Amino acid sequence: MGRIETAEVGADNLNRLSSLDALATTVRVFDSNVIPGNLRTPNYSAAVIHAAHPKLPHYEVRRRVLIKEERARAFLRRTFDEQLIGAWFVIGERAITRCIDMEDEGNMHALQLRHLLMLATHAKISIQVMPEKVVTPALAEQFALYGMDDDQRVGYVETIMGSWYSTRLDDVAKLHSTFSDIVREAMSPDSTQRFIREVLASWRSAKNESPELTEDSRSSSAPSRPQATTALESPERAPRRPMEP
Repeated sequence: MGRIETAEVGADNLNRLSSLDALATTVRVFDSNVIPGNLRTPNYSAAVIHAAHPKLPHYEVRRRVLIKEERARAFLRRTFDEQLIGAWFVIGERAITRCIDMEDEGNMHALQLRHLLMLATHAKISIQVMPEKVVTPALAEQFALYGMDDDQRVGYVETIMGSWYSTRLDDVAKLHSTFSDIVREAMSPDSTQRFIREVLASWRSAKNESPELTEDSRSSSAPSRPQATTALESPERAPRRPMEP
């Protein structure tokens, strides 16, 4: 295939990504701004699509949400398939702390974070958070790398102008090297789960203290994190040994 540029980032591109998901034995994804597609709830997907394409008609937003939802379900089904070795996701801290849509007082974002915590318990899924204070290796913002059972790799990068797919050795080697560097700089999977619980606790604490939202409480960022988590904290499990990406 070499390197292919496509201007399409809509439904057709989602179908291409679904095809890659179905064939991949390994999946590596980094996104500094939003939760990656295969980890999203439908409502979070709708908020992301609307934020990225505010002029998109409602029916098209709904169509893309349905495609993304089926893609996410298919991915989760594959995590029980022996063919899938593992999936590694690194997410920027701002994607965890920033609510894209505050119309429902942050409930949509809280549900998305709880969904992440559930997925993080799966043996084949590794989720890490990249701290905001860390300069991302290669200044990367978003990319994915798919490994196939024939040792072929496909790299994917999405921009506001379109998307790139590549199987060129130098491209995929650069993506693989960058992802390895990102994993080393990110929080561990267990620290990531603690961090997400703290963010959830801070949202709940802020809502309890302010029954009626003020303009200040409609900030798109979560309140400062408390030193300890609250009832949202589930009993600590033994640290899970991270998979090698």
